[in-house]
Amino acid sequence: MMKLQVRLFGRLGANLGSNVEFEFLEVPTIRKVIHALVQKDPSLESLLLKNNKLNHGTVLLVNGHIVDRSKSVLDLRLSTKDRVTVDRLGFLEIVGGG
Repeated sequence: MMKLQVRLFGRLGANLGSNVEFEFLEVPTIRKVIHALVQKDPSLESLLLKNNKLNHGTVLLVNGHIVDRSKSVLDLRLSTKDRVTVDRLGFLEIVGGG
């Protein structure tokens, strides 16, 4: 069994918290991580995916590097050493400042 930590920011972490740990029976992929997040909170699906790709406003990082938005990125294999971070940029969040 493989454990993977996922960090969530902004609205994505509102219901689940900022750190979520998942256990996978097989090697996890980005797609499996997103599926696991949606299973925990179904309202995240429309924020994370659109037309089987990462939603335009979703920022996903693996080990600090932003991943592209192609369908193939969803099949990127992850290891327990990988750090996955997910954020959602919305218009108000970008211009709102803080």
